[in-house]
Amino acid sequence: MPNQSLDLRSAFAAALIGKARKGHAFTLISVDSKTSSQVEQIEAEYPAYFLDLGVMEQCAAGVAAGLASCGHKVFIVGIASFVTMRAYEQIRTVLSHENYDVKIVGLWSGLYYTFQGHTHVPHEDISIMRSLDNVSIYCPSSELDMRNIVDRLFAERGFAYLRVENSFLPARMKEHGGESLELGRVQILRRGHHVTILSMGRCLLGAIDAADLLNDKGISCSLLNAIRLWPFDETSFLTVLKETDVLVTVEEHGKVGGLASIVSELLVRHRLDHVRHLPLSGSSRYQNNLSYEDALDSFGLTDVKISTAVMQLLDGRDDTHAD
Repeated sequence: MPNQSLDLRSAFAAALIGKARKGHAFTLISVDSKTSSQVEQIEAEYPAYFLDLGVMEQCAAGVAAGLASCGHKVFIVGIASFVTMRAYEQIRTVLSHENYDVKIVGLWSGLYYTFQGHTHVPHEDISIMRSLDNVSIYCPSSELDMRNIVDRLFAERGFAYLRVENSFLPARMKEHGGESLELGRVQILRRGHHVTILSMGRCLLGAIDAADLLNDKGISCSLLNAIRLWPFDETSFLTVLKETDVLVTVEEHGKVGGLASIVSELLVRHRLDHVRHLPLSGSSRYQNNLSYEDALDSFGLTDVKISTAVMQLLDGRDDTHAD
């Protein structure tokens, strides 16, 4: 992609190679994605750590379970729509139920593959994966996020899903400033008084730019990055939310079961009926043959459309520009 200088696929492969060089063993299973996931260097340098199964996502889940039962740490890497949905029965029955030390890496989640058609757009992956037992779900939005996630996946045993959206990032997404780098917590990028914006992954870029546009209009925004979005960090989230009564969620996922659903369930459970929630997301029906930028625009996930939607929600409030 033009004007992009970082790639989360490369960051993932580099993090694994770094672990291998430090003596950490693992097995990386590629399902018809060796080139597109940029893990060929792992195969070249550590062939004993690499297994290419081709278009066999269901088989990959079974092989991963067998290896994990013998003490291996296993990564399965492939296109998100296929590694989550095509092998869902095997993932559910074997990997999550037994809590095997298997990490599924779903590439090109979100809207990036809209030009490939409906089969390649996993608008349900968060929803179906968080319904499983024993699962942790991560979604990086910077190179630093990816390195920290890989560190955590090696430190912890058990089942996890790593959701990688559009892997191409501008240079400014190398790392984010924030109050905490602990991945189990929502990362607080900034604090504001009027609106709380919660996002994750590649679409965090649009959320950051939207917060800047709103700030220019006198709307002070808290900005949160859900690097680990499941289990969700309720404590940090609720602490920040006390400072505002408007919540905006921004995500490249369908309307059901993703980030908006996670926080909606939380708002109901804590009876926070005073909070106005603006969910900005995709839908269950994506148009085909759209570029990534056109898909973001179509679903209102650009900086301008996010900020405009927030302003429309706030329209008529007397305290909009108050400190």
